[in-house]
Amino acid sequence: MCEVFPSMFPYIAVAGVAALSLTSPASSEMLVSYTRSGGFAGVGETVVVHRDGTVTTGRGRTAEFTLDEARFRDLRQALDGVTTRTSSRRWCNIPDHFTYTLAHRGWRATRCHRLPEDWRPVVTRLEALLRSPARPR
Repeated sequence: MCEVFPSMFPYIAVAGVAALSLTSPASSEMLVSYTRSGGFAGVGETVVVHRDGTVTTGRGRTAEFTLDEARFRDLRQALDGVTTRTSSRRWCNIPDHFTYTLAHRGWRATRCHRLPEDWRPVVTRLEALLRSPARPR
C-alpha cells in the first residue's frame, strides 16, 4: 500500500488537474498516469495514457491525441523497467519541491524532489507528451 501525501493535494486542486483523476471511471482503461505538481509556481501537469493509445494531458488546458504505434510500444517497454512501486517521503522537506506520482498496473507511488532512476525513461517519454501539440483523434 502506498502512502498518501496530504501536502500534494493543494497543488493538484490549484492546478485544476482533478479532471484527470486516477480514480475516474476510465481508470480501468488506463495504461499509465503521471503527475508532476508543486514547485515555486504551484505547477500541475498530468498525462494519462490509455490502453488504446489515446493520451490526455492537463497543463493549463486539456489536450487529447493518439500515440503512433512506435511511441506507444516504446512507452510500454519503458514501463516494463519500472521496479520502484512504493511511495517515499524522502526529500519532501525541501522548499518548493516537486511531487511526482506514477500509476501503472494497479500500483500508485509518489516521490518528492528526486525521481527514482528506474522512473526516468518513463517520465522522459510522458513529459515529452506534455509538449506534444494536440492532434485530432
